[in-house]
Amino acid sequence: MNRSLPDPQSPPRLLEGATLLFWGGVTGHPVVGLVCALLAEGRSWTDLRWHFGEGGFVRAWYLAFALGVLTLGWAWLQGSSQILLFDVLAWMPVYLLPVLLAQNYGTEPDMPLNTFSLIARRKMLIDRRAGRKVSPIRIPVGYPYLCLVLVAAALSRIDELAFFAGMIFLASCALIFASPVSRLRPFSIGVALLLAGVLGAGGSIGLNALWMSLDSVFGTPPGGYTMGDRSQTAIGQLGMIKQSKRIRWRVRDTEAGGSRLFREAVYNHYTGGQWWHRPVPERGGGGQDVPPGNRDEEPGGTELDKREGDYEPLWDRALPGGLLQFAFDPAEFDRDPGIRRKLMVKGKVGTKTPLPLPSTTQRLSGFQVAGGGIDWNSLGTVRLENPDHGVVSFEVFAGGRPLYEALPDPELDLQVPLAERIPGRLNADEEWIPDPERKGIRDLCDEWGLRGLPAREATKLIKERFFGPDFSYSMFLGHQRTSRENWAVSRFLSETQVGHCEYFATAAVLLLREAGIPARYCVGYSGQEKGRDGEWLLRGSHAHAWCRVWHGTMPPEEIPGGADPASYGRWEDFDATTPGWLDYEGSGLPWSCHLIDWWQKMREDFLVWRTLSGNTGMVNWLIITVVVLLLACLVVRLWQSRTRRREEAGGITRADFMRTPLHDLARLAERRLGPRNESRAFTEWILELGELIPAVEADLRRAVSYHWKARFDPIGLAPREEGQFRELCRGLREQIGRVQREK
Repeated sequence: MNRSLPDPQSPPRLLEGATLLFWGGVTGHPVVGLVCALLAEGRSWTDLRWHFGEGGFVRAWYLAFALGVLTLGWAWLQGSSQILLFDVLAWMPVYLLPVLLAQNYGTEPDMPLNTFSLIARRKMLIDRRAGRKVSPIRIPVGYPYLCLVLVAAALSRIDELAFFAGMIFLASCALIFASPVSRLRPFSIGVALLLAGVLGAGGSIGLNALWMSLDSVFGTPPGGYTMGDRSQTAIGQLGMIKQSKRIRWRVRDTEAGGSRLFREAVYNHYTGGQWWHRPVPERGGGGQDVPPGNRDEEPGGTELDKREGDYEPLWDRALPGGLLQFAFDPAEFDRDPGIRRKLMVKGKVGTKTPLPLPSTTQRLSGFQVAGGGIDWNSLGTVRLENPDHGVVSFEVFAGGRPLYEALPDPELDLQVPLAERIPGRLNADEEWIPDPERKGIRDLCDEWGLRGLPAREATKLIKERFFGPDFSYSMFLGHQRTSRENWAVSRFLSETQVGHCEYFATAAVLLLREAGIPARYCVGYSGQEKGRDGEWLLRGSHAHAWCRVWHGTMPPEEIPGGADPASYGRWEDFDATTPGWLDYEGSGLPWSCHLIDWWQKMREDFLVWRTLSGNTGMVNWLIITVVVLLLACLVVRLWQSRTRRREEAGGITRADFMRTPLHDLARLAERRLGPRNESRAFTEWILELGELIPAVEADLRRAVSYHWKARFDPIGLAPREEGQFRELCRGLREQIGRVQREK
């Protein structure tokens, strides 16, 4: 083997720095990656070294562990992701850096494996005290650290070709420049590189699949889910629909008798168990001041472009403290807020999160948004476009006319799917063949006598039917064979008559539309649980669905100029679900729920407090001050214990780098004797302590004899003598420290 080649157990020069720069580039933290790379490669530019020993390596591991715990806690408090594992693992190169630096700048090329195990270290200390010979396994941490850096990089941009190219390049450098036999076996190196690429791609794809599976479990509520533009219901599904007991929103209401329905989103198109938002064309002549937007522009061709083009920003105004207010009408900013119903809302948010609001909301206040704002669509859904933080706390002022909602559309708001209106099937000629054994929405509308009734009487009749003994509420549907979702609502009305709020609300909307009354599907929360502090706790189990019904006449296609749209009628809430659901969903809270609630409230309140403009700077300066003080303390200690790397023609001598427990007394001796002159021998200098402190002279001379034997005797110390030497130096340290404290 060529001795001039690098040690294959340690990464070659610049490989650690290049890997850290690669991590910083693919994760979007280039400055952090550069700093870590400079610290890791600084060993090649200086001859400063430290004898950390077993204790120093353990302290470096404890520091890395503490930084990892702090990273986990910070990610939790930030509310960044529900899958905290990936957020924490992505920062492994940073909080594991102390372990790598302890090896790179240490006088020893490796560290004991039991550094990372408390149990193994305890067993080693017990064996040493008992006089048994202990030879812990030693490992270099360079290559394991590089592997962890690549894993952390793979958690960010695992679908990009650049990641795989960079990973293969770094693996090539490691194999070609680090291996002493790389030039002799090019075929083996090629196979190894190919294997590294395949394993890297497979591992990255596996991490992506794991993230997607965890996100589907923790990020999406079971049963159905709700977004601003689509609501996937559980209509047509069998089994138990489980709702989360976690708090989604907290609402403090100043009006005792106000509505307890907090709306998140409204939809007007139903098909196959899903409700969609479709833009409603705007009608002129109303004279209402509409926020500046893009509804007059022609949206894109796809359905998604059309839905996104339907959103407009609310009017906004900055408050003195830097927070923002939003309103549907700019005149609302100058109105007395005392005439409005006031609510305080807190909750966890993400991008484009629908906000739970009363139907009469006029103004929102207290937001911190820099990259976006609050926008709304033609159905009245209000969403937070791009929040600065994972939690928001804002005020809602409600009252008077409902918030801006488009007038009913004769096509979209009266539409009933053919499969629900007349259950049947398509034949080979694409003709609809009705099923004579099934009743549809058309038949039930006639049977219940809804046609021709005004909205008030129609909703009253539907409520009498649903609240009667024939219909019942249940989250479990399992006593029947699966049916097609495209006529599941008709089957619910005519056959099963058992379902949850999505069945009742969807059935009511379709019945009203068939009767000629415009109606829309609405989702949000129903306030059913009030905490001791007066807040409504809106849990996942309080998620609810109801209807928005038009009370009035259908406006014409073109409203005459100067006419008030309110003269044609107004949208009102209609909850068609049988009252039994309140008892069904309000029970069954586990004992641990109170503890989880307390932690969630504390976390959200802390994050809200920390992100206030007046507190952000204070918290940042506090963190910076603590970090600077800790770094200063660490730098001072490292500077005092530094040494120089010395090499001779024949290599590094054992005496140059061999440190013993006696060296640990050097700092205590400097306080009494002053700094040691480099021309004096270490043992001659430290023996002067015996002259100043006669009580330790005998033990000190014994320790010096052990020191000489450990450094210069070819046989070295026996295991029993090593234990005695350590205990002797520990006792000397305690005696000298006690004398100094007494003086």
